[in-house]
Amino acid sequence: MPFQDTKNPLYGSGEITEVAPGVRSIGLQGNSLAVDTPSGLVVVDTGPSPDLVAPVLDQLREPVRWIVYSHGHLGYNYGVPGFFDYAAAHGERRPTVVAHENVVRRYQRYLETAGLQNHINTRQFRRPMPDLTAPPPVTFPDQTYREAMTLAPDVRLLWAPSETDDVTAVWLPSKRVLYGSAAVINGIPNIGTPMRTMRDTVRWADTLDRLAALNPAVLVPEFGPVVREDPVRQLTMTAAALRWLRGAVVDQLNEGKRVDDIVHDLRYPAELFDVPWMREHYGHREYIVRDIVRSETGWWDGNPTTLHPSRPDVAAAARAEAITDKQAVLDHAERLRSDGRVQEALHVIDLLALAPGDDPLVKQARAVKDELCTARAAEASSYVSRSFYRSGW
Repeated sequence: MPFQDTKNPLYGSGEITEVAPGVRSIGLQGNSLAVDTPSGLVVVDTGPSPDLVAPVLDQLREPVRWIVYSHGHLGYNYGVPGFFDYAAAHGERRPTVVAHENVVRRYQRYLETAGLQNHINTRQFRRPMPDLTAPPPVTFPDQTYREAMTLAPDVRLLWAPSETDDVTAVWLPSKRVLYGSAAVINGIPNIGTPMRTMRDTVRWADTLDRLAALNPAVLVPEFGPVVREDPVRQLTMTAAALRWLRGAVVDQLNEGKRVDDIVHDLRYPAELFDVPWMREHYGHREYIVRDIVRSETGWWDGNPTTLHPSRPDVAAAARAEAITDKQAVLDHAERLRSDGRVQEALHVIDLLALAPGDDPLVKQARAVKDELCTARAAEASSYVSRSFYRSGW
């Protein structure tokens, strides 16, 4: 039966849709994929939970020979044990799990940093976890590859480094169907997410150009509807937008500009950015700018005050002590909010809201900041931005 978690944009509907003869998309986590082969099904991504598997496999009605990981991000393949259990219950061969070799290293890192990953996911997806120290339920692959791998006639796995360094795209040459995996999400590429590691903008563009060179007639993105109208154009223009961003940011860095100035000074070409597949419903162009800057510079913002700063609570207390008329700060923040200048109001309210202690006006400032964050969340186009505004500070 279909399912949907409206609080998490990664979860799909559970519905099965025919893409081409012998090729179906499955709404598990994003667009999972099922491809018929003479040896059984190839399934790409098993979804966020084993509990969701049986109804899907009942509809597919064919044994699964291979499970392929689109990439190593957590959650996309938590459903693997459900596939194993289903095969055992039906007297079928256990599916072989295949992934790019870098998935192994990623999973090892996720196990090492389980607490950190859980904290990040709690904020980014606004999903409280009962045990923030619990290791993720990952299943390591049985078989890995490096550059490319042929699983069955007309099923070719291709390394497609993009959102991660372990992405696998699936190319069906006789049908000219391309599963773009995490390289293609029908939205602006997910580069520079605020609490994640860096992603290589140019490498992602290179991958998109290589996929475009296959000349697919049908493109199945990891998220969003199947692309049947000129998918090559979407791939090449997305690559061009990423290359433009890289060049524009580097030009600004070469002029000595700092990241916040660059973020506000860039003017984006409409022909590259005001197109449907570059919508900022999850990622954001400003995230990409910041990631490019981060890839070329260090952590310091250039302000001497922040080179060796005091502890955050100590610095906040000192600022609050310096303000003799705290009510004036609250009043000014309210005026800014009333004028629709919510972000500016946040800058002002932080003069008090970050300070420790039980001063009534400081406590009032914290409450105002909560309201301002809620207002900013309503303004934000990116799901990730909305999540962080709403997940506390």
